[in-house]
Amino acid sequence: MEVVKVSRCWARQNEAHLGGHTSNIPRLNSTNNPDENWVFLSTDGAVARDFGFAASEGVVRGHDGKWIVGFTRFLGVCSSFEAELCGILDGVLILLNKGYRRAIIMIDNLEVAQNLEDLDLEDSGIAVLRRIQQLLRSEEEWKIKHIPIDQNLVADRLAKFGLNWKSSLQVINKAPKEVLDLLQADSVNNRFMNLM
Repeated sequence: MEVVKVSRCWARQNEAHLGGHTSNIPRLNSTNNPDENWVFLSTDGAVARDFGFAASEGVVRGHDGKWIVGFTRFLGVCSSFEAELCGILDGVLILLNKGYRRAIIMIDNLEVAQNLEDLDLEDSGIAVLRRIQQLLRSEEEWKIKHIPIDQNLVADRLAKFGLNWKSSLQVINKAPKEVLDLLQADSVNNRFMNLM
């Protein structure tokens, strides 16, 4: 039953990606070459306690912690585990679409991090988990890093947006004012320099 729920959740959230196209995500122009640098993908999933509605979200930042792009997606009814996986999949697809091939994926859910690091789970019944693992195996350099919740506050705050907006994938090119204080705190604490 869990496999069917996760697969349905993943199928719903990926309707915009039919045929592998992600038309609402802008591509980098050919003069940019982000492959030279590592970026950080922080993701999170949120589930509203009252109705079980879920959202996935994340933020991509440069090695200096500066905002590159964020995203949020309302998923409907999903578990926290499902929402976390959907956020990672969206984040990886956005990174690939923008030309990034070297990323540290920062996750505050230990179970999700362990499942992603176990690339031998080929027989996993969870379609979205298998898809992420395929992408991580087939593309350049990806690192999974479990982080404490207090180091994932920007993605956590974006989670609240996703639950409130109740819309399909929203790519956020400019940092919302509601997360600027958290971005500044990360910069002051040199959080990203310590992760390389």
